[in-house]
Amino acid sequence: MPDTLARIERLPTATRRIRGTRHLHSLYFDTSEGALRENGITLRLRCTGTQWLQTIKLDGSIKGGLSRVTEIERMVPAGVVSIDAIENEEVRDRITRLVKNTQLQTVAETRIRRTQVDLHLDDGTKAEIALDSGAVKAAGRSAPLHELEIELIEGHPTGLYRGARMILPDGALRFSRFSKAARSVLLAKHGYIEPPAVPRKAVRVPITRKSSIGEAAEDMLQECLAQISANIEAVRNTEDMEGPHQLRIGLRRLRSALSLFNRVIEPSIVIQFANEARWLGHEVGRLRDLDVVLNDVARPFYARIHREPGANLVLSTLEWHARKVRADLRHTLSTERVNVFLLGLSELIQTGLRTPAKPNRKLKDLADEKLEKRWNHLLTRAEGIESFATDQKHALRKALKKLRYAIEFLGPLYAPADVKRLSSRLKTLQTMFGSLNDAAVTQLILCRPPLSSINDPSAQRAIGRLLGACETRSVYDWPATIEDWKRLQAFRPFWQHSQP
Repeated sequence: MPDTLARIERLPTATRRIRGTRHLHSLYFDTSEGALRENGITLRLRCTGTQWLQTIKLDGSIKGGLSRVTEIERMVPAGVVSIDAIENEEVRDRITRLVKNTQLQTVAETRIRRTQVDLHLDDGTKAEIALDSGAVKAAGRSAPLHELEIELIEGHPTGLYRGARMILPDGALRFSRFSKAARSVLLAKHGYIEPPAVPRKAVRVPITRKSSIGEAAEDMLQECLAQISANIEAVRNTEDMEGPHQLRIGLRRLRSALSLFNRVIEPSIVIQFANEARWLGHEVGRLRDLDVVLNDVARPFYARIHREPGANLVLSTLEWHARKVRADLRHTLSTERVNVFLLGLSELIQTGLRTPAKPNRKLKDLADEKLEKRWNHLLTRAEGIESFATDQKHALRKALKKLRYAIEFLGPLYAPADVKRLSSRLKTLQTMFGSLNDAAVTQLILCRPPLSSINDPSAQRAIGRLLGACETRSVYDWPATIEDWKRLQAFRPFWQHSQP
């Protein structure tokens, strides 16, 4: 927070006006069963000096750090919560039905020191910045809370993102996923206000044939952002090797989604974000590849051949190298470039999607076209597969992944059984190619520093045995991979025979 305030103070005086600091005491109310919370309603009393303001928040959501919520406010006397004071009759009746005759009780409170700043940009944007520092209390527990909120008062939402770029220090961006009320529930139930960072797999996007192309694009890109941002936190805060793996997948899925919906996104923006995702994926890939070589290839291999004298030195060198690359990646994830990437992606999702040239075109028609294009690209990449070199195998593996990601995104538009049959075949073949790729990556890592620089004959002998095993594995696995490919090639894709 001090760094953020310092950046605000360095802005031109015409751009910002620091209104001062005040202390806020808020009480949150619900039934003992949490009836309001379960129905997306927050009921809060906040002391503002000598007065109490009652606020009802309805069906709020936080996606990509952007909060959308309906608020109903009214001053109430003596700090007593009052359902009767709610002026909106529909909301009042809804809360009355939920509460029934149950006594509302205080379920949480916050005590916050808030510094408020007015932001005026030259494009007409007017926003209010709130820097909050304090504590949340619930169920006899307390936890510190530090948040930055930017509320749009006047202008276009793009102004919010422009303002955020101006005031956020390098690496300070952490998208909030929870309101203060939601954090109090976490505190009461689990003892924390922010769940521990854990690797996050992709989640199925529930599109239907009634979804518009724009709606599908927004939902899919939002899911990509959620996976990427969650796994950035996992890499920053844990040693779990699944974090880099899922982060790289999230970045690849983003590139796939951008390609699927390039007609509702400005072409230059598609290129910009695809390039940034590729760059960051390369940085993440350095760690992911080392994790695979160390934990999935080298350790199991040396465990099978007992008493290999140089194995421990090889493994310890790989461990040291992985620690160094992990530290480098964590530094990269805290740079301004990653801040700009995440903020820009959130802005694109919320404000940057345009109406397609054919606004009445059905999502299913787009899906048929894109899947057919990916399928044909895959067939082209596989021509002459019997005599493929390493780089051609890698290119075919990437084409398989692109098709699989497209099916994962667009599959809900088709019959589940048909999608599952093709997805299973793709997964089997992708596993085979993944195994071949692991062997190729192992050879690359073992044949360059620091592994190639180990000045120990027994370690170099251990490396040689592992290299030989990888080469043997590649030779023996390749014929089976070709047969799997031929079975897939003969398969008729579901979109070619699906009914509207």
